[in-house]
Amino acid sequence: MSGETKAGQGPSLRGMDVEAHLASPAIRQRYVTTMFEIIAPKYDRFTRAFSFGLDRHWKADLIAALGRHVGRDARVVDLACGTGDLTVAMTQLAPDGTVVGIDASPTMIACARTATAAQTIRMPPSQLTFQVGDIMALDLADGSADAVTIGYGLRNVPDLAAALQEIRRVLKPGGILGNLDFVLPEPGPWRVLLLTYLKLMGDLYGWWYHGDAQVYGYIARSIRHFVTRKQLDQALGAAGFTVLEGMDRLLGGVSLQVARRDG
Repeated sequence: MSGETKAGQGPSLRGMDVEAHLASPAIRQRYVTTMFEIIAPKYDRFTRAFSFGLDRHWKADLIAALGRHVGRDARVVDLACGTGDLTVAMTQLAPDGTVVGIDASPTMIACARTATAAQTIRMPPSQLTFQVGDIMALDLADGSADAVTIGYGLRNVPDLAAALQEIRRVLKPGGILGNLDFVLPEPGPWRVLLLTYLKLMGDLYGWWYHGDAQVYGYIARSIRHFVTRKQLDQALGAAGFTVLEGMDRLLGGVSLQVARRDG
């Protein structure tokens, strides 16, 4: 069956139609999780190369903005944590609190644990943890987090409004959400140029790293199915958040937001 692992082989996207999975909330997560299972070991190298190193600057900008709103003793949840770079960064903002990284991909979580074990982190190991989990149904109590961060995750959820409601649920009133993601640029030449570049380069990197173009070609397609920065701000407002800080990067192709849970 498509996406399943055969004996002696790893997960595969072959036979899985990306457009069909993006269009269907019922099966979208299966595609996304399979994709991240495949790319996990090379994810950091790809991200740096694909963004020409800008990913580090974007995350640094988000952390700087969060530093104005997150206390040292905060309880932080980093969703779609990948290999844990944003998770570790949050331990610097909340060294007296707790930080948990959550990702749907078990291989990503394994990579995050390996990567963080090799780093010097001021937070005690008992206060920095990683676990497999689903953004749409988090195994966390209501109001249990002071802050939630998510890097390149909202674009991949089956239902944006439902995901934001789930994030709101686990945040305490007044809690902070920090988001970084690719978004759909406003209509115009830049939208066409950016999506064309991301598709071509994504296909190229997919063949180069994995022998399968659609592994990274997914990025441009997922952005085309996503929302603009303005629409994302509106979705946050509809979910009960107030956007405190918003930043555009890559001429509106990347969005950073810091929002507060109201009520």
